[in-house]
Amino acid sequence: MKPTQIIPAITFSTLVASVSARAVFNANYEDGSVSSGYPTTGSYRVDVPGIEPGSATAKDAFYVVAGGAHDTAFAIANKVVLDDLTYVGNGFPRSEFGIGGFPGAIYKDGDHGKYSFSMLFKDLVPSVKGTRDAPAEDVVWQFKHHGGGHDLHLALIGKNLALGWGGNVYKQVVINDVMPYVNQWMDFRFDVLWKSDKTGQFTFDMKLPGECRFGHTVTKKNLQTYVTASPDGTPWTGNGSIQYGVYRHSANSTAGDAKTLIVYHDEITAINFNNKPDPFN
Repeated sequence: MKPTQIIPAITFSTLVASVSARAVFNANYEDGSVSSGYPTTGSYRVDVPGIEPGSATAKDAFYVVAGGAHDTAFAIANKVVLDDLTYVGNGFPRSEFGIGGFPGAIYKDGDHGKYSFSMLFKDLVPSVKGTRDAPAEDVVWQFKHHGGGHDLHLALIGKNLALGWGGNVYKQVVINDVMPYVNQWMDFRFDVLWKSDKTGQFTFDMKLPGECRFGHTVTKKNLQTYVTASPDGTPWTGNGSIQYGVYRHSANSTAGDAKTLIVYHDEITAINFNNKPDPFN
């Protein structure tokens, strides 16, 4: 018989306090709904295309798909077709889910957050540069400032998957050629200290098909992760939150960008270690 391990009460209390002090948002779509069981109206809601005012109205701009990441039952798909107004949201070709109403998915200056998700590029036809220096950037995951741009993001640029930070001032290609991974799930993680001064930091890593552990790590320290203004000086206001789907803000089909882009997401988890728990978790 194994000896019983006794944990001092003060240690257990500390652990409980530590766990209860964080806010967690999780969307795994296992209930088969487009909002993963969360409300789509009210202050605590998932912003869903077709429901949220001004968003894309195409019937297939978003939909649940069978067969999620890691042998789960379902995932969510976002689709954008260029040159079709039904795929335009707030003035741009986009189909995205906004998660701005949940404490786990929100971040502000000084917060610490961890984020993980799985993503799949469905039947990808890569954009080409044509006569340009590069194809247009198609954002597929972003940490979005509510009154500004994205603090951090991932974007397809032709066959490249690029990581951007500093309000899209800085970029680094993290996958040189995504084509071998088309129609396969890839796993991603971020660990971010959100700071408006030069004391912020983030770590990004990923696990590609066929790999058994996370790697490809990118770490940046002593930088502004919580951006306060655009390069031209325009202030960014409000807090930030996660946003995912397809955002083709400068895509142009006549210049060489792919007409259609479909991206799946699944098993999205966002943890804010500074906020109180979400009312739905």
